[in-house]
Amino acid sequence: MSLQRKQIIMNEISFWKKNKLLPEHYCDFLLTLYAQGENQEEEQTENASKAVLAKNQKYKVILYVVVGLLTAILLASLFVMTTAVFIPIILVAVAILSFLYIAIKLVKNKSLMAPLLFVFSALLLLGLSFKVWDIYFVEEPLVLIGLIFGNCLLWLFSGLMMKLVYFSISGVLGVLLIIGYYIFI
Repeated sequence: MSLQRKQIIMNEISFWKKNKLLPEHYCDFLLTLYAQGENQEEEQTENASKAVLAKNQKYKVILYVVVGLLTAILLASLFVMTTAVFIPIILVAVAILSFLYIAIKLVKNKSLMAPLLFVFSALLLLGLSFKVWDIYFVEEPLVLIGLIFGNCLLWLFSGLMMKLVYFSISGVLGVLLIIGYYIFI
């Protein structure tokens, strides 16, 4: 039997063992039978795959931190920059569109990055709403409440459509707080 066929069979048996499709002692016996004493090679392969997984995990964590820092920097730039206000507005708009595009692509893979990008997009859109109100409608508090209400409805709609509980809860709580504000004040 060729080495490649042995490796395929051994990988399949390892899969059965990990997913408990066969009792562990049967899998061990079959692996020993097919390995013919070449157990060291299997351990080296397993150690190599663990190292690759650890490296991928480290890469993902770094990516999450970079995207989070980018979001924080963009939000801060919206409120810190007072002279060239259109630059951070344009950058935030581009970031929102980019984040949404990437998140929609990642939803198919069920990546953890997709929900994070949706949350970061929502935060940037809320910050952008505040900045637009601050530039153009600072004398109109009803416009601010309308923008916040619109963001909350967008969160609620997004949460229901994409089955994201945290967006649905945020949207409902925001709408209820705004309605409560008008009822009690």
